[in-house]
Parts: sequence; C-alpha cells; structure tokens
Amino acid sequence: MLKFTYFSMARLVFATGMWLLTAIAFAQNQVSGTVKSADGSPIPGTNVVVKGTTIGTTSGADGTYSITLRQNNATLVFSSIGFQSKEVAVGNNSTINVTLVEDVSNLQEVVVTGLASSIKRSNLANAVATLSAKDLMGTTQIQTVDNAFYGKLPGVNMNTNGGAPGGGVSIQLRGISSLVGASQPLYIIDGVYANNGVNRSGRASVTGAGAETQDDASNRISDLNPNDIENVEVLKGPSAAAIYGTRANAGVIIITTKRGSAGKTKVSFAQDYGFATPQRLFGVDNWTEAKINTFFAAARRQTELDRFRAANGQTWDYEKYFYGNTAPLSNTRLGISGGNDKTKFFISGALTDEKGIVRRTGFKRYSLRANIDHKLTNDITLSVGSNYINTNSDRGFTGNQNNSGASIGYNIAYVPNYYNLFPDESGRYPDNPYFSENPVAVTDRGINNTNVNRFIQSFNLTANLYKSEKSLLKLVGQGGLDYTQGTTFVYLPEDLQFQRAQGNPGDVIWGKTENVNTNFQTALVYNWNIGKVNLTSQAGAVRLNFREDRLLNRSRGLAGGQTNLRQGTVQEIFDQRFQTITDVGAFVQQEANWDDKIIATAGVRWDKSTLIGDADKFWAFPKASLAINIANFDFVRSSSLASVFSQIKPRVAYGQTAGVPGFGTTFTPLNSANIGGLLGSVVTTAAGNATIEPERAGELEFGLDLGLFNNRIQLEATYYDKQTRSNIQNLQLSPAVGISTIPTNLAQLQNRGVELSLGGAIVQKEKFRWSSRVLWWKNDILLTKLGIPAYNLGAFGVTLGTFLYQEGFSPTTIVGTRPARDANDTPAAEGVRTGAYILGDNQPDFQMSWSNEINFFKNFDFNMLWHWKKGGDNINLTEFLWDGGGTSPDWDDDDNGDGVPNGRQRGLAPHNGADRWVQDATYLRLREAALYYTVPSTSLNKWSNNKISRVRVGFSCQNPLTFSKYRGYDPETSTFGLQAVASGVDIAPYPTQRRFFGHLVVEF
Repeated sequence: MLKFTYFSMARLVFATGMWLLTAIAFAQNQVSGTVKSADGSPIPGTNVVVKGTTIGTTSGADGTYSITLRQNNATLVFSSIGFQSKEVAVGNNSTINVTLVEDVSNLQEVVVTGLASSIKRSNLANAVATLSAKDLMGTTQIQTVDNAFYGKLPGVNMNTNGGAPGGGVSIQLRGISSLVGASQPLYIIDGVYANNGVNRSGRASVTGAGAETQDDASNRISDLNPNDIENVEVLKGPSAAAIYGTRANAGVIIITTKRGSAGKTKVSFAQDYGFATPQRLFGVDNWTEAKINTFFAAARRQTELDRFRAANGQTWDYEKYFYGNTAPLSNTRLGISGGNDKTKFFISGALTDEKGIVRRTGFKRYSLRANIDHKLTNDITLSVGSNYINTNSDRGFTGNQNNSGASIGYNIAYVPNYYNLFPDESGRYPDNPYFSENPVAVTDRGINNTNVNRFIQSFNLTANLYKSEKSLLKLVGQGGLDYTQGTTFVYLPEDLQFQRAQGNPGDVIWGKTENVNTNFQTALVYNWNIGKVNLTSQAGAVRLNFREDRLLNRSRGLAGGQTNLRQGTVQEIFDQRFQTITDVGAFVQQEANWDDKIIATAGVRWDKSTLIGDADKFWAFPKASLAINIANFDFVRSSSLASVFSQIKPRVAYGQTAGVPGFGTTFTPLNSANIGGLLGSVVTTAAGNATIEPERAGELEFGLDLGLFNNRIQLEATYYDKQTRSNIQNLQLSPAVGISTIPTNLAQLQNRGVELSLGGAIVQKEKFRWSSRVLWWKNDILLTKLGIPAYNLGAFGVTLGTFLYQEGFSPTTIVGTRPARDANDTPAAEGVRTGAYILGDNQPDFQMSWSNEINFFKNFDFNMLWHWKKGGDNINLTEFLWDGGGTSPDWDDDDNGDGVPNGRQRGLAPHNGADRWVQDATYLRLREAALYYTVPSTSLNKWSNNKISRVRVGFSCQNPLTFSKYRGYDPETSTFGLQAVASGVDIAPYPTQRRFFGHLVVEF
C-alpha cells in the first residue's frame, strides 16, 4: 500500500511538473507585433488567425496585436479588407511585425454567399459584382444610389424614367424576369429588406396620361444617402441569389453602410457646390410665311400669317426657356467615426439641395445616420444602425398626357416661336391657341410635390456559443425595420386654360402612403476543420412582413385659390389600398474549402408567402457551386507557370429563385355599383386565380477567373443561362363565361448572356500609377412559351410602335405598321402576328464601359468612366409630337430631295408608318470624370499644427459628353417607369442633366 502510494505520488508530481513546464512553454510562446500599411500607418481591425484553427485576434487602434499559441510550427494569417492577406511562419519568434500591401485586385475582399456567411472573392464561385464607396462616389457627386450604378456593373441594363430631380431609375439584372409589372431587384440595406416601391401621386390621372406607371415618380432607393455606403454587392442571377428565395427572381442588391473603427476619433467635413445644365437641346425650327403656308390648312393660314406679322420678327425659344436653365447644386456632409476595441461608432449627417433645370422643380434630402458596434462580452457583439431621411421633390409636369395640356413637352411641340405665351403686365396668361394649355402658366402655377419621411433601423447580434481550437459555433440574429411615410400633392388651379373648359375646374389630389417592412432572420453557423478542409455549416429561419396603406383623395371644382379637399364640389376617394404580406422561410447551407484550392457550396431555401395561391405550401430553391483555384496547387506553384498565373479559377454554379405574384392576383375584386337605387358590389370581369404559383427561375452559370503577373492583370469571363418558368400572363376567356381574363402560370422566358471584365494595374510607379478596367456584356431574351395566343402590348399600338408577345421572339421586340416596299412585301420575320412588322428591339446588342484611375505626382488623381451601349431601339414619340406641331429643328429640310419636308415624311415615302418613330438608341457617353488634389500631409501638419489630417479639393462632372444619333433628349429614357418590358418609350420626358461640381473635403 505504501509502495503503491509512493509511486502514485511520484507519477503525480512528475505529471504536474511536466504540465507546469508545458504551461510555461505555452506562456512563453506568445506572439505580438504591429500591423502597418506600406506608408507606415497602423491598420486597426486586422484579423490575425492561426492557420488551420479558429484561434485568432484582431489588431487594436494602433495596429498592435497579441496572440497566445497552443501549437508548435504555427503559421499566422494576417488579413484586412483592402489589403492582400499575408502568411507568416512563427518559428521561434515572439515578435512579428507585418506590412500589408494594398489589394489592387480586390481578391481578398469579403463577399456574401449566405444569409449568415461570407467568402473571399478569390474563392467565389459566382460572378458577384461589387462596388466600393470609392467606386460609387469617389469620382463625382451622384444624386441617388441607383444613378451611381451606371456603367459600373456588367450584366445590368438601366433606363432613366426621367431627368426630374429625385431620380427614378429602372434596373434589370441579366434581362427580364417577369412579363408583368416590374422586374426590379431586391434591395437589402444592412440586413433590412428595403422598400424600393413608387409612391403613387395621381399625376398621370390629373394630366390624362393614364396609368400610374406614368406618374413619373422616383423609386424609394433614392431616399438613401449614397455617401453613407461602404460597399454594394450585386447578386445578378438565381445561381448567386438562391438563398433569398421568393424575393430574388430579379436579383439582389446588398448595400452595407459605413461603420466606425477603433482608434482616434475622426471628423470629416465635405462640401460640393455645382450646377446642372441640360444634357442636350435640339432647338426649334424657325417659322416663315412660306412654312406657314405649307404647314397650316388653308382655312387657318391667314390667322397664322397675321400672328406672325404682328410679332414683327420677335421670337421666343420655348425649349430654351423651359429646359435650358442652369440649376444650382449643393451637398453638405459631416461624419464622425471612431471608438475603441469594445465600442465603435459612425455618425453622419447630410443635406442635399439641388434645383432642377425646369423652373420650380428641385430635390432636397436630409439624412442622419448612427451606426454603433459594441462588444457586450468577448463572445457577443451587437451592431445597430439607425437612419432617418426626409426627402422633398418637386418634379414638375413633363411626360405623357392626353389633351389636358399639363405637360411642358407636349405643349411646346405645338407652339410656333412667334407666339407669346408669357403673362402680360397684369399677370394674366394668354390662352394657347395651338394646344389645350399654356405651359408657362402650368409651370408657374401647378404643383407636383412628394414629401417622404423614412426611418430604417437595423440590428445584428453575433454570439459565440462554443469555441475550440478546431471549431466555432455561433448564433447570428439579424433584421430590422423600414418605415416610409409619403405625402403627395398634385394641384392644377381652376383658372388654367384647360381647367376652365372643364365642368368642374380646379383639380387637386392629396395622397398618403405608409409602408412598413419588417424582417427577422436567425441562423446557427458552425465553422469546423477536418485536416486542411474548412467547413462552414449554417441553418436558419426567416420571417418577412410587408404592409402598405395607401389613400389618394381627389377634389375637383375648387373654390378660387383653394387646395383644401373640402373646397371642391366633386370629392372622391381616388385610390385606396390596404395590403399585408407575410413570407416565412428556412434555409440550410454547407460550404467546404480545401486549402483554398477547391471550394464547394450547396444549400436550399424553403419559402411560403401569402401572395401565392396555396399560402401554406413551401417552395424549395436549391443552390450549388464549385470553384477550383488551380493556381494554388503545388504543381503550378512549383512550375514556371507561377510567375505568370497568380490565379486560374474555373467555376460553375446553379441556383433557383422565385418571384411572388402581385398583391390581389389570387382574388377577384369587387366594384361598387348602384343596384336598384341601393349601393352594392359586383364582381369585375377580371378574375383572380386561387391556385396561382410563384414565377420561378433556374440559372446555370459557368465562369473563368484569371490573374496574371501577381494579379496585376485580371480577367473574369462568365456565361449564364437563366430559364424562367411559370411566368404569369392573363388568359383571355370567352364572354360567355362572364369574366374576360384570368391570370395563369403558362409562359416561359429564357435569358442567356455573357459578361467579361478585364482590368489591370498598368503602371505602378511611385509618382505615377494607372489602373484601368474594361467591362463588356450582352443578354439575349427569348419567349420560349406563351401558353396563350400571341398579342401586342405596351406603348400606343401598332401605328406608333408596340411590343410583341409571341413564342420564338423576345418580348422587347418592337412591332408596328410600315409602308409597303413593293407588291410582294412580307413581314421581316416569318410567323409574326398579322399586320405587325418587326421594326426593332429595345434590348441592346451589347454594352461596354471603360474606367481609368490615374495618380500622378503622388497627390493628383484623375478618374474617368466611358459607357457605350450598342443597339437597343426606342419608340421616339417626342419627335412624333415635334413633327406634328411643326417645331422639329429639321422640319423644313428635305433629306431625300423628293420635295416633301422631313416633318411630313421620315422613313419611306409616300406614307409613314411606325417605323418613323422606332429609332436606334446607341450612344457613347462619358459618365464621370474628375481631377482631385490632396494636400501633402507634411504641409498640412505644418500649417494646422497637426490638427487637420487630410484636405482634398477637386472638380468633377457627370454625363458631360454624349455621342448619339438618337433624335431625343436622352437615348436611355423610359416613360413607363419600372415596367419590365415597356421601357424605351420616349414621350416628352424631363430632360436629363449634365452636372459639374467643385469639391472640398477636410478631415480632422
């Protein structure tokens, strides 16, 4: 017993001694150091991880770090956004100082691949486009976020809904995803499902334009201050966006706003002053007595000759008066950021005040943001973001109308320049004898205003539940609130010319729209290692709630000078809508990364929605991807290829998404009716479909990414095939059944395209650096199945040009009438609907952009971006109006020399068809250009006694040059707003602008 006890105690003492020696050895194996950039500045927040484990730390505000190792022969991996990662073998070193090199190729940037995980771009299997804050706003001041995307994203087709202040842009990612409604992407702002809808104002009804799609309102992403954005990720197709399920058919745009970083508190002040001018003016044709005799009918000629002679040679350039103004622009921003290792903050305020080139139009935006990140414990981090925005837009009266006269472009197209429309000395406006309204009076007296208050609240909670050397389990909760309250006000006074002709002159619409979007998602993320394979597993659930409350009240027959609804003789509830939508989803995803050589991902999401016929049915949306970094294999690294190829990555991905039906598709609406003198309800002739399914899309994507000469040159090539099925179309029924239409899931669409990107750091010298990138992309659309008889829809019928919905053709195909060429003339394509000739296609042949960033003499920066859109036709009904009113600048010319002026004949003689108005909208445009000077830090320190850290001044411009043969104000216009197909219809829009700025940035 004593012997046993003796030996037992001996072993215990020995073991204890060895444990103490080991503990001392581990304690001595503590590594610390500093992480700096090439210019010697510390890099706070750098991730320092022991390779092959989950053990890690981050550098502090001064760039210092300290980490305790639990293994011999460890390798530390240093990574920070914007810098190339670096691996350092520890060996016997206790101090390791690291200098990180700027990541010119952006291969180390982190890209979202799941709802709770991310991946390095160098390992990405999808063509996810990213834009940094520098890409977005580093060149010039863009008014709205979506306007900043032009020419910077391959695979994206964009159209401006009009040049009115406050924006309004249609964005299509990889073609059309739906034949009805809008085909616009889903926006996620700091994890919040953001509202990008359009607040209906009723302007189109007051002016007689028609449907609400012609209200010419801005989409709500324009509320967001673009200077608050840190980066944007664009998931262009289902292969990348499948994890977002039923909301991702048209792609997903993920916006991340700026956060604070540990270190000294930084204060930044920026001021932009500038002006805007019209992008192009076409001028008007001068009138002569000879032209009056040619243009006007015999019964009208003497009256017009008398007016012409009474003007005594005086003329008025109405185009220049309305559109040729110079608009002042001002943007003021203040930002404060900083914090420590535990709490970080970013606070910003901004004021945008921009007038429009049309009198009494403008856009104001007030924005206040606070983003806070706080470590509750070493394992729990809470991030919150609050953003309050107020926008106020006066958009004026432009675009389409139907004889109400409340459109500047419509009116001036018919007014000869010898007639005076301006008020007399007593302030009375003369009537316009050439059209139904005096546009000067409408501009001076009419109101088209939208005021929006918006609050976006986001949160992100991350808690480490379990941690070991080889694994980490964490809980991620994310979500937020997007609350939008908009007030619209449209007013035409009772003494306007057209109003006086009405039975109840004076028209006003007051509108209130309230949108509340809430979303919450939670996920468990498990990161674990098996040898050299890093595995990330995640599973979670999502709940989305959307509520809209809209009410438009209209009053006509207003008392003099009154805008109060109760001061009208005819009052009506013009439009009312209550809608509540709930989506519920669950998802799982597995990622596997073998030593950054082979990276595979597979996952699936299940969603159900109250917008679908069976609201309790879950729909599955799988995804899978594979990327192989061939350049990381030893047989390449050890060969002569390593000096040339720094990245060789073939990739393939597949995914499915869906688009939910529009609200009310499942129900048959009721209309009020007078039944026997009593108020009742009757069923409409447009039935709902209680079995309607979501529109679903599947996409297969192939790609190859190449990096040459240490990634000095990068090439990305992608081919995709997106097949959309169950597209919703209205089936026309026999009148005998009592209803005329019912929605069906019969149609199928195909989008196939190619995206290429070639970029490089061409020159990298101390006093001269030049980086350049070329993007090229195209998309081909085909309606592979319609399921109902072919038809035409959109614009204004075959006589002016419309769109063809027929199997075997793209729905963007423009068809219409045209004069016969000869007796045997046939349609341009076999099988086209009778009476319609193919006249063009709104879809571009391809698009291309070229960006350059040049730094010279260390402190000067020059940037420019060119954008070329080849092909794509518009229906130019602006010129249709100019020709009809005799004001086209070349109306009197005779291009074909047959004695008939151009204004009476464009295209084929002797008759003109819709081919006259379908025109090629090709353009080459200098999107952005800027020159900046950064004051040397040594001079600043001397002048400011080290109180000012940075001063930057410069000049910039947006859209200063456009080269196009298109005969309209802008070749990328879209009168019908966000509609999926009917873009490229040009009807007297608000002209787009050229913008010029001077900039000052001061940082403390």
